[in-house]
Amino acid sequence: MTLTLIRGGWVLTAAPASAATPAAIRDGAVLLDGARVAAVGPYAELAAAHPDAVVRGGANDVVTPGFVNTHGHFSEGLITGIGSQYTLWEWLQELISRVNPVMTRDKAYAGTLLQGIQMLRSGVTTANDMFCSDPIPGEPATPGVVQALEELGLRGVVSFGSGDVDRGFGPAPILEEFHALREAADASRYSTFRVGMSSIGRYTDDAWEQHIGYAVDGGHGIHIHIQEVREEVTAARQRTGKTVVGHAEASGMFAVPVIAAHSVWVDRDDRERYAANGVGVAHNPVANGILASGIAPVAEMRALGIPVGIGVDGPASNDSQDFLQAVKTAALLARVRDLQATAMSAREAFEMATIGGARALRMDDEIGSLEPGKRADLVVFDGESPTLANVHDPYQAVVFVAGSREVRDVWVDGDLSVEDSEVTKVDVVEAVERARPLARQLVREAGLERLSALTGASLDGTERP
Repeated sequence: MTLTLIRGGWVLTAAPASAATPAAIRDGAVLLDGARVAAVGPYAELAAAHPDAVVRGGANDVVTPGFVNTHGHFSEGLITGIGSQYTLWEWLQELISRVNPVMTRDKAYAGTLLQGIQMLRSGVTTANDMFCSDPIPGEPATPGVVQALEELGLRGVVSFGSGDVDRGFGPAPILEEFHALREAADASRYSTFRVGMSSIGRYTDDAWEQHIGYAVDGGHGIHIHIQEVREEVTAARQRTGKTVVGHAEASGMFAVPVIAAHSVWVDRDDRERYAANGVGVAHNPVANGILASGIAPVAEMRALGIPVGIGVDGPASNDSQDFLQAVKTAALLARVRDLQATAMSAREAFEMATIGGARALRMDDEIGSLEPGKRADLVVFDGESPTLANVHDPYQAVVFVAGSREVRDVWVDGDLSVEDSEVTKVDVVEAVERARPLARQLVREAGLERLSALTGASLDGTERP
């Protein structure tokens, strides 16, 4: 097998201080042997030791681990940029509850292709997704997500999040969708399965217990929204006598790996429960801002050793799927919250985007840093671009300076999924053309004409001639 040497003026490994690999290497390189990282070190040394290796990258590029998007919803792939006037509970009622019943496999596939392209172009190599829709017995939608991820060359942690409150179908068809998604993931190269749980308010007590039992009995992790808005905490206390975190712990949920999306309204006791149980958190700063949910206490959680990663959230709650926007916003919101420029450094935000996200998913033995033996997931930022012409601090260059335009190459599992800023495995024009009629169909089926100009509505809600 041909060895590949990825060169950079800076190689930011995200390796922990205890590792043999330095966190930052000036004029460094990463040696790839198939799907694994074989070595990391100075370029001159690795080039001399492996003279037959194919060299990519250049003396001015910045090389980083692939970014880990810890939370998103490919189920929203066809409804980007709609309903921004709503806060979360209004948004769920007026938009998502209408879309869920009409989601199908072809829409899942098309939406995942569309949004996965954007993620790859912003350096994401692993996407932790929760597909939210109503299950259609005998017609599972979620295998369409796995199919699209395989074609894109994008690593996925896939889950299905639905609920049975006021839906009339009970837990059985949800578990059927779990089975279909798990089988698709098990047969794939890039995807692994988790149990999705939307939020406590969407489940009867029976369904809540059955979902946890499915995860515990099968040894599967859980991906769940927890305490995204203050009203959720109040509703949970009224129903269970505990916060969602407390109820989850009492229900046995934390017996398996759990990643909790948002966690904006977690108090000291909640945070201590997270720390004691090894719960990971997916921080979604852009979506939390768009939906006016608040600013998560990231510093307090990290101080307790809680692994916190960054998520773009869904295409209908963030709108953009540009991961670098979310990374920059995470750092900015921390500074705004504390009115301190030291509240979160560029390096801390970078670590959350890489090894922090991997730890939150309990995948840090395989991804999240550039160390020998780990999966060959990495990003090359174009050092010849005007934006990165002068890299004074490589962490600031990645977090505050660079954008998706500077992402030149993206490697996933040792294969180029993005080369020279273009995805390599799918036809972008075809993906766009596939999505457009399905988006119009979805808007009509969900009754969203008043919110969308796709079907002839004007922006003030009146019909156009």
